Amino acid sequence: MPLSLSIEVFIFYSILYLSNSQSQFYQVQPHDISALIGSNITIPCVITPPHGDVQWTKDGLALGYERQLSAFPTWSIIGDENLGEFNFFIQSLKLDDEGLFACEVSPYNNAPALKQIAQVKTLVRPQHVQINDQSSSSEITIIKMRFDDKFHQINCRVDGAKPAAQIKWINETGHEFPGISRTLLKDNLFSTISTLTVNPSLLLDKKRFMCDVRHETLTDSLNQLRAFFEVQISLPPSDPVIFGYSSVSRLVNGSSLSLACQSYGGQPLGTLSWHRLDHGSGKSYLIDNSSVIHHDENFTESNISLFVKPSDNNSTLSCHVTNEYLDLLRKTLETNITLQIAFGPLSVHILQNSMNVTTLVEGTPQRFLCRTSSSNPRPVVVWKIDEQILSSDIDPTEESGEFAGKIIQLAKTIGIDKSLRHYHNKLLSCEATNPDTGHVVTDSIQLNVIYDAFSIEMYGLTKDKIIKSGDKVSVECILIGGNPLGKIIWYKGDQLLHSESTIETNEKYVSSHVEFIASPSDNNRLLTCQGQVEEFPRHIASFILNVTFLPIEIAIIENERFANLSQHDDDKHYEFECRTSLSNPQVQLTIFRQSNDGEIHPDIQYITSLSYINGINSIKFTLPRIDLSLHENLLTCKAAFDTDLSFQTKQVTYILHVNHKPYFHEFNRSIEVKENQPFNITLEANGYPMSISYTWFHPSGRQLMNDPLNIFINQGQLSIMNIQRNDLGIYRCIATNSIGQTEANVTLNVLYGPVITRTQGYSVTEALMPGSSAILICVIDGNPIDFNKVRWFKDNQEMSYEQWEKRIERNEVSLIRKSIHRQDAGQYACEIDNQFGNSHATLPLVVQYAPEIDRSDPSRSKAATDSDRFLTAELHCHLSSVPKPTIIWMKDNQILSPSSKYRSILTERNPSTSFSSNLLFDVIFYVTNVTKSDYGIYQCRVENKLGIDMIEILLTGLTIPDLPSQIHVMNTSHTSLLISWTPGFDGGAQQTFQIRFRLSTESQYAYQHMPYGKHSFELKDLKLGSQYHISIRSNNSHHLSKWTDEIVISTSDYLPSLRFHLSEVSSTKISFTLLIIIAIIGLIILSINIILMIFFIIKRRQSTVTTSENSSTTGTNETEANTIDLFQPVPSNFSTANTYKKYEDEDIKRPFVSSYSSATLSQSDNASYATFKKNYISPYDNLRVYNYYPSSTDNSLATYRSFKDGVNTSIDTNGCIRTDLV
Repeated sequence: MPLSLSIEVFIFYSILYLSNSQSQFYQVQPHDISALIGSNITIPCVITPPHGDVQWTKDGLALGYERQLSAFPTWSIIGDENLGEFNFFIQSLKLDDEGLFACEVSPYNNAPALKQIAQVKTLVRPQHVQINDQSSSSEITIIKMRFDDKFHQINCRVDGAKPAAQIKWINETGHEFPGISRTLLKDNLFSTISTLTVNPSLLLDKKRFMCDVRHETLTDSLNQLRAFFEVQISLPPSDPVIFGYSSVSRLVNGSSLSLACQSYGGQPLGTLSWHRLDHGSGKSYLIDNSSVIHHDENFTESNISLFVKPSDNNSTLSCHVTNEYLDLLRKTLETNITLQIAFGPLSVHILQNSMNVTTLVEGTPQRFLCRTSSSNPRPVVVWKIDEQILSSDIDPTEESGEFAGKIIQLAKTIGIDKSLRHYHNKLLSCEATNPDTGHVVTDSIQLNVIYDAFSIEMYGLTKDKIIKSGDKVSVECILIGGNPLGKIIWYKGDQLLHSESTIETNEKYVSSHVEFIASPSDNNRLLTCQGQVEEFPRHIASFILNVTFLPIEIAIIENERFANLSQHDDDKHYEFECRTSLSNPQVQLTIFRQSNDGEIHPDIQYITSLSYINGINSIKFTLPRIDLSLHENLLTCKAAFDTDLSFQTKQVTYILHVNHKPYFHEFNRSIEVKENQPFNITLEANGYPMSISYTWFHPSGRQLMNDPLNIFINQGQLSIMNIQRNDLGIYRCIATNSIGQTEANVTLNVLYGPVITRTQGYSVTEALMPGSSAILICVIDGNPIDFNKVRWFKDNQEMSYEQWEKRIERNEVSLIRKSIHRQDAGQYACEIDNQFGNSHATLPLVVQYAPEIDRSDPSRSKAATDSDRFLTAELHCHLSSVPKPTIIWMKDNQILSPSSKYRSILTERNPSTSFSSNLLFDVIFYVTNVTKSDYGIYQCRVENKLGIDMIEILLTGLTIPDLPSQIHVMNTSHTSLLISWTPGFDGGAQQTFQIRFRLSTESQYAYQHMPYGKHSFELKDLKLGSQYHISIRSNNSHHLSKWTDEIVISTSDYLPSLRFHLSEVSSTKISFTLLIIIAIIGLIILSINIILMIFFIIKRRQSTVTTSENSSTTGTNETEANTIDLFQPVPSNFSTANTYKKYEDEDIKRPFVSSYSSATLSQSDNASYATFKKNYISPYDNLRVYNYYPSSTDNSLATYRSFKDGVNTSIDTNGCIRTDLV
């Protein structure tokens, strides 16, 4: 163990010695690198310090001395410059990054310049391989060859490689075959093409080969790039043979034909297909390409089945065979057959037989022609009448038809040997038969012959039948015989009647039916029916009508007087006459009155008896006494006669109108409507004359008029669109006509939600004395309303009413308490609702109370001010009081009256948005031109009529700030802690805070300084799952407080997943002998350094003592103006070299140097020493601050050299600010 320690010490001082030597050399030299495109590479270059300036070149281009190469974003210099690390880092290697990179070092002292070159090569892995330019896939490529080919070439291609890839041809057994390769270059990437030549042989059939790509980036089995292919050798098959049909026989149309085609041999076996040959165009059309391969018997077979049709007659079917061999030669082997089909005829047609029926005229013969469709063989044709064969007029004619068949035409004439009447309704047919198939087709035509009817007869009327006017008369007429059947028409006098005819074909007659309503004008008229067939003479039947009828006209003479009858006009006698027109027979007249309830009143007085002159009936009468009961009665004159068959009447009715003023119908006299809803009512009045006007009046008495926005009036209809609560009351409607007017009243009740219209409480200005009575009032308007449902709340909580009395007077609800106390003060509220809404109102209740001083903040009991600069001191007193208090300031029990020396300001705090029953005040007492005699205890005395409160405030000189309190850890993570605290008394000046923390396993502390006004801080870069001791103290630029008691807290032991990039460092091998030599040299250098360090420490302490004697500071609690507002040196978060442990007891006597970062310094003034207060220099430290590394470095830390008490403490940390002695 001692030997190992000695070796380590020896090595350390040997390296230290070498670092101070005058030579320079590469500790790690740059070397050539080949890497895959897109990867990150580092070219090492480590120079043993000290050394000259270092820069890199690329292909002779100097890149400069900066570590960040702004012109090349993906290039940078990495490593620790203090250790001589100038490694060249390339991110995401590209083809353009290839070249010669040199790490060059300028001469240093007597050491020569250095230069070492490293070549960077970019490797590109090939991605795809192709066989014969076919896309690569997981499937095997098939290479087809004919067995009689002399040779066949196969190409394999791989693109996009760097350097060029190599291709190997290997068979299934692993045997390698030679190929001819060539290389192409495009866009700095290589393509390799290799050609393999083979001689086709049946031995190669089904054999597999591999194209294997070789490249230095394809280093393992996962990165292999290969393509496989299989060889297939082809032979021709035999000619096809067709089975299943002989061309000498005929096939019946529609029958099934099954054919088989077979072909033997070939490699692979052939593929069969069926085709039809078109003799006209010579083209071949595919029918079927399915086939079955019999590998065991070495042949291929294809079967087809079809139903033959006429178009197949004389057609040629062909069976083709092909395989890969024939495909390569573009040849096909085939065998043909020709089909013979027996078909037809499909149809036979009688010419000009479009409707299958014809009309003949007796005595005129008719000739018919029959023609068949194409048939094979020739068809046999005959004529038939009702299935009896007729002899033809002449021999049939023959012509060629489609599909190589025959067409036959045959003629026949009828009406020569027999009368045409004999052929009426008989069927004439033409029949054609195929002699081979027995197929028969027929066409038929129906024969029709015209002849005249025999007679006509009428049914439904007799000579003695009486017809009533208005009855329905129904008569039928029948025309017997004739072909076609005839037509019947009807006449009533000279008037043609509409009729409906029915044809009975089986009975051979036509029936026509007519219906009409008998009218008085039909009396004695002749009713006639006429029947006729084609051009034959008409047949006629007739009857004379006898119609009974009431008079067409019946009326009361001067009936217009019924519309203007006057009441109680006893002097007038109203005489009237009822008359009728002609009737058959004479009628009886009767006059009667019907009241509005439907009752018949026989109170009409006849003046004359019934008269009948020239068929005119007449009778005279008078009305009863005229009064309102006759208004709108019905007056009827009725005519009637009685025959043997029925009793008939006819009447005329008139309405009697009696003049009178309007009167209203029944209506709803009370209506309820919800506020803001529409109100509609319609009143209807009757009067005579009927011209009635309506006038509406509001409950307020004003007449209502149409308002487009709210009111609509239409006669007795009133609509108010939006009812308000002031619209309730009695509405009047007056109906007026020329006789007089009548009034109707409607009561409107408006329903609306409650509204609290007025409240009474007690605000601050109306605050009640304790013990007095309080009355809280809410005035409520609503309809309907139940005042017993009013609820009371205090501070949003419903009250229990144990000490309060509720009272209701009309629409006023009160809450009464006879003796009030301070705890009764608060925000009161009353709330009321009904089914239409609710209302809520607040009422303040403030109770007077004695002043109360706020003692929650202990720092207010102290104040501090410098006594040597004639400053003004402020003493603060916060209090609560109702009413506003009187403030008295005292010192030593003596009242301090306002003067130029003392001034007191009382300010009421701005009230918040929420209600408060307390008044808050801030009192500031100013003491100007403070001297030491002003120090002491001051009393703030506040009083009002209810009491007094007082607090003592100590005024001193600038002093030590109080300790922070209430230290809490707000949040923790695996590397950080968030801490907050509450400041104490600041000692009379602005205070800042310093945090001290350490690991539980260590004794050294780290420090953090807080800027002014910050009362929380996050400690970062802590260790995972570690326990820390933390304490805080305050500083007011003049004094320091003691440290608070330490709190112990641990960081989280949960570590989130992170990615780290580690650079590779080459190790240097040093022989054991060389290590011994370096260790001896190092020990010698170490001894010399120790002697020099002791000498300089002694000299520095002597210089510090001299400086301290020439400096002076005050012995009081004040600090001279030439001190600086800085903390002691704060060690780096990465190192705790100085903990100030030996000076902790003297910290309150010592100024500190703050740990300002470079960011803080850059934000300061542009002075050279902007971090120092007023450019004064500390009596303990002389500092010059400058950047140790280029400005691009993140200078987040600061270290210092302090020569207090002759101690030289120096810390050099990478990436920070360095300070040296001036």
